[in-house]
Amino acid sequence: MCGIAGILKPPHAIVDPACLALMGRTQTHRGPDNFAVFSEANFGCAHNRLSILDLSPAGNQPYADDRYVLVYNGEIYNYLELRQKLEGLGERFTSSSDTAVLFAHLARFGVPATLQAIRGMFAFSFYDRQEQTVTLCRDRLGIKPLVWSYRGGALYWASEVKALRAVCDAQPDPIKTLYAMVGSGEHASAYTIFSDVNLVPPGTSITCRAGEAPRPPETYYDIFADVDPATYNALRRMPQPALDELFGELLARSVKGMLMSDAPMGAFVSGGIDSGLIGALAAAQDPNLALFTANVVGRHSEFGDAQLLSAHVQRPLFEARFTPEMLIDDWAQTTWHYEVPLITHTNAAPFARVAQAARAQGVKAVLTGEGADELFLGYPKLLARRFQKYLAAPVNLMKAGYGLLPELRAYLFPETTPSTEGFLNLAVQGFERQRLRAIGYEAYAFVPPAQRAEQYLTIQMLREGLIGLLHRNDRMGMLASIESRFPFLDEELVRFAINLPVQRKIGRTWRLYNPKHPFLVDKAIVRRAAAPHLPPALLRKRKSGFPMYGLRSVRTRAGYFQGGYVAGLLRLSPEAEAYMLRAQPPYQVAKLIAVDVFGRLFGMGQSVAQVSEHLKAWVTIASDAPQEQRER
Repeated sequence: MCGIAGILKPPHAIVDPACLALMGRTQTHRGPDNFAVFSEANFGCAHNRLSILDLSPAGNQPYADDRYVLVYNGEIYNYLELRQKLEGLGERFTSSSDTAVLFAHLARFGVPATLQAIRGMFAFSFYDRQEQTVTLCRDRLGIKPLVWSYRGGALYWASEVKALRAVCDAQPDPIKTLYAMVGSGEHASAYTIFSDVNLVPPGTSITCRAGEAPRPPETYYDIFADVDPATYNALRRMPQPALDELFGELLARSVKGMLMSDAPMGAFVSGGIDSGLIGALAAAQDPNLALFTANVVGRHSEFGDAQLLSAHVQRPLFEARFTPEMLIDDWAQTTWHYEVPLITHTNAAPFARVAQAARAQGVKAVLTGEGADELFLGYPKLLARRFQKYLAAPVNLMKAGYGLLPELRAYLFPETTPSTEGFLNLAVQGFERQRLRAIGYEAYAFVPPAQRAEQYLTIQMLREGLIGLLHRNDRMGMLASIESRFPFLDEELVRFAINLPVQRKIGRTWRLYNPKHPFLVDKAIVRRAAAPHLPPALLRKRKSGFPMYGLRSVRTRAGYFQGGYVAGLLRLSPEAEAYMLRAQPPYQVAKLIAVDVFGRLFGMGQSVAQVSEHLKAWVTIASDAPQEQRER
């Protein structure tokens, strides 16, 4: 709902309020309703407000008393429950906002106890004026961003890297920027691709005392601790009707809690089952709810399905049209807000258009269907894994036959090892995926070995894939001052899903259903929950993601890279560029263009307008190119 920023310098130093104002101006899009600064001696913080709860000035931040100072971004969904508890202890409130409750709870009970008590999405800094310590906190799944940098003995933090760059030198790291070509930058949970700029990891807090380096992150939420054998076995034995009823109750309660708002609300719908179910449940509770969708004009359009949902729930549908050439028009602006090269989620561009359409209707917060695919195995590639051993059977049979001649087998079927590129990409990410997988398999040690890897997929997707989607939703929503909320990611639903046996997530059918995973029905429990709320055509719809004309459709002429970031980084001569365009797949070249767009903006300091003009002069979209890989 907001943008936050702050600075903590060593004792006896002075924070210039003008620097805080400069940081805040870079984040006006995150909170256009109010801007304020708190500054004293060596500490200062700033807050851009998007007012959603308590629209009066009483809800403005920073929040401060004679000892503590808070700036906060997000929503605490159980704030009314916590408020009642605090009032019972004698606390009195002058604001009806969740910010007031969060501040009072922090002041009375401290940071660790508060992090265990609150439910929601958040990023905040809490400063103790007496101890001269600031604590930076981020929600369990990393829904809200929080970046920080420690340099020259001072700690800087903000919602976006742009705010840090306004007051200190934060340049792209060349190695991480290049490796962003494989999408690592979009899915990072603890680092950015800027030198010496880090993310507060999800589910952690970082404390820093004035004049001292920040302490290592302290974990307050470990997703593996939610894995519980007793819950797993109880869900495994539960009759299907009872299981479906439990899931439906959890989801309905989550939707109701996330509709809390004093400002108009909406829902982003794609025409798919996840967002459709959320939209239908929300429409049943909010008579003023509006629906918003992106119409990617052409063969990728799902507008008809969104219209079907709109007619079924009897709520108005607002369309954001997106034509192929709009990717070129919006590429630079999207990257400026995205703060990483646009590789995995080029559909961030139409997403931004949907957010702008919602803002034009006066909406400030929306519900989305994000998270269902990660929790309940909704991606086709996850179920297709089951068929890999059958597809590989002929090769395995040949290997077995050649086993009688070991030398010939080794020659024909050499052992595969990770490529140097793949190894370096893992190293850039700190081997996070491998470490978490080892921990995850241990956490699910009570699951039969043959099912362990598949059971871990939900946590893997939450830790790896989801973080990129949350990044996209935050940055593209905030571009238009729109807050996204995620009912599927409620704490109780996450706990339910990671303990739900795989066989209860996947359905079976005698129909072919989906050629990518025949006879298996993805996220069957979600489809059953949606049956009373959606028309049959949407219930049967296959997973399609958020398709569009993306990088596979990009074409460029020789000369594009000259004088740009990539040409300087790789010493790319005109002759080498011309050869690359002739010899390399257009998709790989397009990913390099994405890196170049990012580098021109953040490495060379070119304006969005300058980069846009350069793109329009050299790059086109081929509408007859192979279909872009469908991503959410």
